[in-house]
Amino acid sequence: MAFNKRFLDPTGSGSKGTKVMGYYQSDADNAAAIKAANYFNSEAEALRRVGALMVFATDQTFLAKVTVSAAGVVTLSAMDAFT
Repeated sequence: MAFNKRFLDPTGSGSKGTKVMGYYQSDADNAAAIKAANYFNSEAEALRRVGALMVFATDQTFLAKVTVSAAGVVTLSAMDAFT
């Protein structure tokens, strides 16, 4: 498939229907707690357009891939490798 300018959002605003990068900071939870199942499920709808989430935990800062299932289960995983 060729490049499609319609889906380029260089500002990261999501205004062109692209995925966006989100940010989350916790002053109480460590990375293990944030990565655990069901941590973000209450915000599944808000996270549907988030493709990547920069997380500032009490013990780590990390970038995670965000997936939201049809049932509203939010999963954080490692970013895909660029090979």
